[in-house]
Amino acid sequence: MNILNDKLDTTNELLTSRIGLITLAHTIQVLDLSKTIDQHFPANV
Repeated sequence: MNILNDKLDTTNELLTSRIGLITLAHTIQVLDLSKTIDQHFPANV
């Protein structure tokens, strides 16, 4: 399993709208999802 080297900033807010982005980014990377998406939905050139 790859560990991302992302850093989180501290905040005084109780909840933030970005709380799940680290998990989502890690899942996309582990599943190599961007490659799969590019294969199934190629960019129109």
